[in-house]
Order: sequence, then C-alpha cells, then structure tokens
Amino acid sequence: MEEQYNDIKKLVKEAGVEHPSVDFLQNIMGEIKTTSVNKSLVYQPLISKKAWVVISSVVIGILVSLPFLSEETSILGTLDLSFFSINEYKNPFADFKFHNTTMYGIIFLAILFMVQITVIKRRIDKIYSV
Repeated sequence: MEEQYNDIKKLVKEAGVEHPSVDFLQNIMGEIKTTSVNKSLVYQPLISKKAWVVISSVVIGILVSLPFLSEETSILGTLDLSFFSINEYKNPFADFKFHNTTMYGIIFLAILFMVQITVIKRRIDKIYSV
C-alpha cells in the first residue's frame, strides 16, 4: 500500500514549497485598488412597472369577481356555452358553493399580502439607499 504513495512523496519533495514574494500582499492590494471603481449601485427592479400593472389588474379583477362567485350566483351560469353540446358532460362544479367566510378570508389575505409587500419594499429601499 505504501508503494503507491512513494511516488507522490518523491514528487512533493522535488517540487518543494513555494513562497510568495515579500511584497505579495501589497501587490494584490494595489491591484484591487486600481480595479475597483466607485460606482453607485443602480437599482433595477426584478418586476417591471408594466408587469406590476398586469399583476395588480389580475388581482383586482379576482377580488372584484369574488362576490359574484359566492353561494348562489355565478358568472359561469350567465355564459352561453351551447356550442359545447355534449349531452354526457356533467359540470363538476355544479354543487360548488363559494361561502362568504371563504370570500372574506381570501380578501383579508390579499390585503395582508399588499401590506407585506409595501413593508418589505420600504425595508429594502432603506437598506440599499445610497
């Protein structure tokens, strides 16, 4: 087993240990100072303003349509889907009732989500403001 490592030991002894020059640290620090540029960090949002407009319009659309989907009324009931004249088709959501408690819970969670987004955005703006 030791025969395998004899060649490695021999190679390490021949190569020796390399020592950096005396002013190695100064040379490295000098290179860092010359390459670093004092640029201010330009903030680019991950989600553009157009995307926020689309997201907010979808969320607002869902929140506005929630009362129409509660219990007895349904937007799907007002649509004319007669061109899908399949006699054997049964609507799997026919007995689905969207209760008021669920609707209020979803609205409450949406409001909390919006509050959380504004709080986190303010905190991030404080951290990354120059």
